[in-house]
Amino acid sequence: MINSIGLYNGNNVQNIQTQPVLTGGAQPAATNSISKPLIPFFTVKKENVSAINAPKTKLTTKEEYDSYNALLYAFSTSNTEKTSPVDNLPRQMKLDALLKNGVLLNNNSNDRTTVLQNLTKVLNNPRAANMDNLKIAGQIIDALYNPAIITQRFGDIPKEAQVFVMNKDSQGNFVKDKDGSINVQGSGTCVAASVEFHMANKHPAEFARWAESLTSPKVSVEKEINLSALSKNPMNAIWLLREFGVKPEAMNFYKAKLNLKPDENAIVRAQIQDNHWDMGERSILDVLFQSTLMQLGSQQSYDSLTDTRAGKFNSNPQGLIEFEKTFIESIVENQERTSIVYQNVDNDQNLLGWNCDLSIIQKHITDSIDSGEDVIAGYVLTAKECNEPADNPNKIVNGHEITIVGYKKGMDGKLTFICNDTDDDKNKFVEYSADYLLPKIHHAGYPVEIVEQNSNCNIAAA
Repeated sequence: MINSIGLYNGNNVQNIQTQPVLTGGAQPAATNSISKPLIPFFTVKKENVSAINAPKTKLTTKEEYDSYNALLYAFSTSNTEKTSPVDNLPRQMKLDALLKNGVLLNNNSNDRTTVLQNLTKVLNNPRAANMDNLKIAGQIIDALYNPAIITQRFGDIPKEAQVFVMNKDSQGNFVKDKDGSINVQGSGTCVAASVEFHMANKHPAEFARWAESLTSPKVSVEKEINLSALSKNPMNAIWLLREFGVKPEAMNFYKAKLNLKPDENAIVRAQIQDNHWDMGERSILDVLFQSTLMQLGSQQSYDSLTDTRAGKFNSNPQGLIEFEKTFIESIVENQERTSIVYQNVDNDQNLLGWNCDLSIIQKHITDSIDSGEDVIAGYVLTAKECNEPADNPNKIVNGHEITIVGYKKGMDGKLTFICNDTDDDKNKFVEYSADYLLPKIHHAGYPVEIVEQNSNCNIAAA
């Protein structure tokens, strides 16, 4: 069952910057062994596919040919969506690459629909708030071609949009708000953005299904889960759904059908990004995915305009704690997850030490990656590491969630982790040595069976 000690808030934080990292054209250390999946800066790749069988890379039915050709034609004749504004690459080229690497025909979604089928729905059916169909389809293709473009960076709200947002609530009633409260500088959606990245990276068809449904006029997505994904005890699972404010549309002692929605202000924030997007800011999809996941984790208390939340489990108005993160991951994965807290932190947020040897943390991560998983981990930085004044140099002053997607060993035998960060302004992976990163990891989430193998160590499972 998922639970939490509630010590860490993954929100509104600075990136790891106290050690040089390898990015872009930087040359990694020589290696004599590589543990998959090691993905070189998000070229389109087969390792991104989580299909049960071998990836399907060729169109075989008339429906597939017709859908594919319709998408090619729509992008080739568009004045605005022929190329991606993120990287200036032709959408036709990306679509072809997604076909060849097995992503386009992947059907690892909750209802077994493929990426191609969901793109076709986006192209042919109305979108919420009259958003452009082809723009939404293009953003899905961009995210699946390179999941590292997913970001938590809120965009600025121009004055003309501020007048509308600041003076009306979701029902159109005039209200007053504090000046500047909607001009979010550093967001607290790192957990939600990391889960969104994970979906695009490991479950492309489910990502496309969510994207189609969240941008449809209903602005919601249905998800059927096994109650065992939340707890082996059905009554505990039902209790969790109730505590998080999730009201199943249908449920028995084995399954529950959920209807997941973003908060009521998410569509306003999405419209702003539709009309006023700038490079490096969240896309329409980022807004709707992250708002839905934040709403789910915060017990239905999130506000997309101010990036704040309430809820019973976290007194911090931003971000999500590991208990909430694990609940989100369990529902998205439809698999029982556990969050392990590795650091010993007192009530004043001072780092006292670790609950296990760092080699145990390393083994949990590498075992998960070897099994084909990503690992979403929360790291912390102390006052000493950030060069900030404090009564105790070991006081935790910053925290953040990143996703560990791979690792490699150098010729010296030392390990390097390959990571994605949704808040680093980079559309590619970064690398951190294990010696540097492991001591900073406060918690990480895993499938239960991964960590059950090492249950004899002194670890607090969240």
